[in-house]
Amino acid sequence: MHCHLEGCVPPETARRLAEGHGVTLPAGARDGGDRYLFRNFDEGLEIYVAVSKSMQTQDDFRAVTYDSLLTGAEGGLRYREIAFNPQNHPELTYAEMMDGILAGVREARAKVGVESRIVVAINRELGGEAALELVREVLAHPHDEVVAIGLDSNELAGRPSEFVAAYDLAREAGLKLTAHAGEHGDSTEMVECLDLLRVDRIDHGYAALLDPELLSRTVASQIPYSACWFIDYPELEVEGRRRDVAAMAAAGLNMCLNSDDPALIGPELHEDFIDAAVHLGWTVEDAEKYALAGLDACFADDVTVARLRAEFTAELERLRPVAYRSDDK
Repeated sequence: MHCHLEGCVPPETARRLAEGHGVTLPAGARDGGDRYLFRNFDEGLEIYVAVSKSMQTQDDFRAVTYDSLLTGAEGGLRYREIAFNPQNHPELTYAEMMDGILAGVREARAKVGVESRIVVAINRELGGEAALELVREVLAHPHDEVVAIGLDSNELAGRPSEFVAAYDLAREAGLKLTAHAGEHGDSTEMVECLDLLRVDRIDHGYAALLDPELLSRTVASQIPYSACWFIDYPELEVEGRRRDVAAMAAAGLNMCLNSDDPALIGPELHEDFIDAAVHLGWTVEDAEKYALAGLDACFADDVTVARLRAEFTAELERLRPVAYRSDDK
């Protein structure tokens, strides 16, 4: 439920696109094989920006979408909501980018069976008027797969209160609503998202642990949290994130695991579940619980969710005896 298109571009795809458009990638994107390599946040951001600049044509967006979903499918991915920032790609119109993304979504669905939906993400650094214009553009080019509006980028750059008009317009049009909030310790931002933006889901949300009233409120409401718990770089506070997600689960929040930027800063979703077993002591029952919680938190239509739930349930039943083999340690 929480995965950014620009952050899940396989390095091989990024190198191919960069070479075709004459974009120079940082060394960590050129020399890391099947992983991006960087030592700190600034170097990671440099890679992210260069990879984004390499996406310049409609077919680039198709290729990035398809290749990233194919990579996920190799680990068992069945459903992904792709967050996408049109405002970060001024070279193309929204319609051109979306046509490319949807071509990749439909190709992946046909070839490997992965179902996808799109969350159009507002770059909060650009302010409320730009956000409102983006929502108008989304509504002018409707697609069944485009199901929600999100809010991301630097949480310090724009309060949720700046985006009320954009969120009101999206809600009136029937789009679902989510927002990054509370990733870096500000619980008041989460309260604004709930009360002013009236979101259906919270992305990250770790700051709820610092606010007993907010924690109690969201445990009671069971609003979904799309947590991204594993970051495969110690420099990015992985231990703190692990503690937060473990505490969120223990508090009874309606939480699911997500990969965030799997190509850039962490593993694919199936590896997140494996690491949760290793580092958090999750059982098979925990894995089942949080996989289904993710499905319940998604913004797909009821028919699609019912179909996926039936498929998930049947496969979990098939896998359970294997998971509990007596010779497994």
